[in-house]
Amino acid sequence: MIERSEIETMIPHRPPFLWIDRVVELEPGVRCVAVKFIDPKDPIFAGHFPAKPILPGVLLIEAVAQTAGVMMGSAATQDAAGTAQLALLAAVNRFKFLKPVTPGQQLRIETRKLTDAGPMAYISGTVWVDGEIVASGELSVVSA
Repeated sequence: MIERSEIETMIPHRPPFLWIDRVVELEPGVRCVAVKFIDPKDPIFAGHFPAKPILPGVLLIEAVAQTAGVMMGSAATQDAAGTAQLALLAAVNRFKFLKPVTPGQQLRIETRKLTDAGPMAYISGTVWVDGEIVASGELSVVSA
């Protein structure tokens, strides 16, 4: 298991924009599974939506992208200064949101590398809550 402090060595995101809490499975450059507790106290829910709070879909995509960053960063080569290459989100493809995510739920986020094309990698991402898929799609990331 990889905890937050080690995740922060693998990707540049920091609270309040770090959207994964722990990595529970990792095959570097191949597959990654992370989890994120959706805190009812998160200020996003004051405006989205006050009467019926749901997590914005774009944040589910961000959680998938960050999980992909850990997956790719764990296998990245380092530059001369010893810094791992950064994977940047290049495209979001065919993402579907199947069920709303509400405060108090825990996400299970899985990414898998589909293929490479030069500096570009194509990644599938799936998000579950309580064993049910709530979102899925594909991302393209590029090494920077």
